Amino acid sequence: MQVLDKTQVEAISQALKEPGWVLEKRLRALEAFARLPYPSRKDEAWRYTDLSEAPLDGEVETPMGRKLSRDELPELVKRRLEKTDVSGFLVFVGPDLVYAEVPEELSAKGLVFTSLAEAMTTHPAQVEASLFQGVYVEDKFAAENSAFFTHGAFLYVPAGLEVEKPLGVFKVLEGGKASAGRSLLFLEDNAKAAYIEEYLSLDLPPTLHLSATEMVLRPGARLRHAHVQTLGNGVWHFHRQRTLLERDAALNDLVVNLGGSYARSEVASELLGPGAESEMLGLYFGHGLQHFDHYTLQHHVEHHTRSDLLYKGAVKDEARAVFSGLIKLERGAQKTDAYQANRNLILSPTARVDSIPQLEIGANDVRCTHGSTTAPVDEMQLFYLQSRGLPQSLAQELLVKAHLADVLNRIPLKALRAHLEAVIEEKVRI
Repeated sequence: MQVLDKTQVEAISQALKEPGWVLEKRLRALEAFARLPYPSRKDEAWRYTDLSEAPLDGEVETPMGRKLSRDELPELVKRRLEKTDVSGFLVFVGPDLVYAEVPEELSAKGLVFTSLAEAMTTHPAQVEASLFQGVYVEDKFAAENSAFFTHGAFLYVPAGLEVEKPLGVFKVLEGGKASAGRSLLFLEDNAKAAYIEEYLSLDLPPTLHLSATEMVLRPGARLRHAHVQTLGNGVWHFHRQRTLLERDAALNDLVVNLGGSYARSEVASELLGPGAESEMLGLYFGHGLQHFDHYTLQHHVEHHTRSDLLYKGAVKDEARAVFSGLIKLERGAQKTDAYQANRNLILSPTARVDSIPQLEIGANDVRCTHGSTTAPVDEMQLFYLQSRGLPQSLAQELLVKAHLADVLNRIPLKALRAHLEAVIEEKVRI
């Protein structure tokens, strides 16, 4: 077993041909990683999670420079490409960008969609100005990602460019070694784009996956973003993302957890300029022994900002879900309009949900509301559907789809919505 140390950090940086400033950042993150303890249930933010079985020790995969043709892509990706409407996409297998398709007409207009490693050479100013600004050494896992990330995507949309069809990233985990990826999205003034990142795998032996997504939206920029994981059993998925929204910027964000043995998503919107807006949607459905954690932050820094959060999920068997959301207003965040809601459906007596919505308000001329509900399936509704001739499994499927419809209907990407509906239907029938 290789130790996570300076030698491995330097080897990763050298393999990716990174500039010196990135290596310096990595080494500082390594120092934090060595100093910080892994979280435990004594920590408030982790009180509902037991990490004793997590595969936290082990070697991180090393870039190998593999390339594949479209016909050679993993079957998991091929099946998704048949039903997606992305106009351009990147495919990562393990730590390698193995395939890319980017429309020439977009590249001719200045759009850049490539690996983060390549962008460090082709667009050093944008990368250096924003990399590590959203996710760096906030805790043990963030520090580990910052020190050992081996791959990731970079999206740059120049000022005024509007990309109508979504762009996609497909990441396939291989297992055997820990995987750490980091992506950076940079939209200039009044740019517009949609970006979908999907994480897929077969069932694997216990595997650690760390992902981080940093998004910078300059004044007037508009981004639709989706983080979707349908990983196989055995994967422990830790995802952290932070969006920096400047004046009049707008974000529509979707986080979907349907796969893996354990998944934790920490999602933050930093509303840094007047007029900034953030819509944060979450969708999850756990079965078996799956455990999904969701921690969200709506951080209003400036005045006249707006955020709206809706996370909805269902759990059955012995699955467990956690939601902890915070609306935080700074003293200057007057005229803020913020809303937060978490709704949960419990499909079996052994499933469990813990929901903790929170407010921290430092301004006095604001409108902030939050709420949470957790309830079992309505037996009368179930009985009514069965009395009309529906088997219990189909009746339960209809109730779950109705429960999640609020989120699904707010997803403007039709092909993605259809894919999620199909995965949920399959999970209900398990």
